[in-house]
Amino acid sequence: MDKENQALEKAKMVYETGEIIRTDILAGLDAERRSLGVPSASGDVVVDRSTDGSECRIVFASLPPEETDNLIRWELDAAVSGGYSLEWKYYGHDTPIDLPERLVAAGFEAEDEEEVLVLPLNEASLAVFGDGGEHEIRIVREERDLVDYAEVSREIGRHNVEEERRALALMLKENPDEMSIHIAYVDGEPVACGRVYFRPGGPYAELAGGRTKTKHRRQGLFTALVASRLQEARDRGRTHAFVDALPTSAPILRKQGFQFVTRTQPFVLEQPR
Repeated sequence: MDKENQALEKAKMVYETGEIIRTDILAGLDAERRSLGVPSASGDVVVDRSTDGSECRIVFASLPPEETDNLIRWELDAAVSGGYSLEWKYYGHDTPIDLPERLVAAGFEAEDEEEVLVLPLNEASLAVFGDGGEHEIRIVREERDLVDYAEVSREIGRHNVEEERRALALMLKENPDEMSIHIAYVDGEPVACGRVYFRPGGPYAELAGGRTKTKHRRQGLFTALVASRLQEARDRGRTHAFVDALPTSAPILRKQGFQFVTRTQPFVLEQPR
């Protein structure tokens, strides 16, 4: 079975579970994934490397079954020799069908599965969220403001908070137009936050990193931050917003109009420190 037919078979499997896939949106997602990095020397694989070379993410892969194990081994060996951590971002329509099982067998650790959701950015879709005027939300554009972002992350028990803060600071410095950070405040205290990414020249925005301090949950802050980032995305001419949603947030986003596209799951290989 060729790669195109494998992808179609996967789509049929999703249909059978009651989900609906729009093939045009799926194709657009794949085009976006291909644009996020550079081709790997191993084959039809696209990788996105951190500026300091310590991390590598495989953001797109379409592999012939008979070559898959060798290509996985090539990427693993390159990570070990290069001393960087490796994340393989698997999507539900990627090929071959048994790629997750092959990654685990090769030594990757599977993390939580997420739903990929999409929302068209138009007046009607944004009206669902209201104007959000009851919450104070600021868009962070300076490194010094990342202290507030880190405070929220630390309070909810996130790991590697300082490493994340440094990586975000570097991105704000080197590519300020490609990411915005939105932070919600209550009485001057940072209580919730989220990021939105804009690939240069692309039609989409990607929401990520939504988090809220424990005692401030169920107060509409999550929704307000989603609305704030969606409004910025529309103001910047983006046509759709994507988000990888965990089971905790997917039902909320679906009620607000987001539609299912596919599923995604990170497979991670950490290097000894």
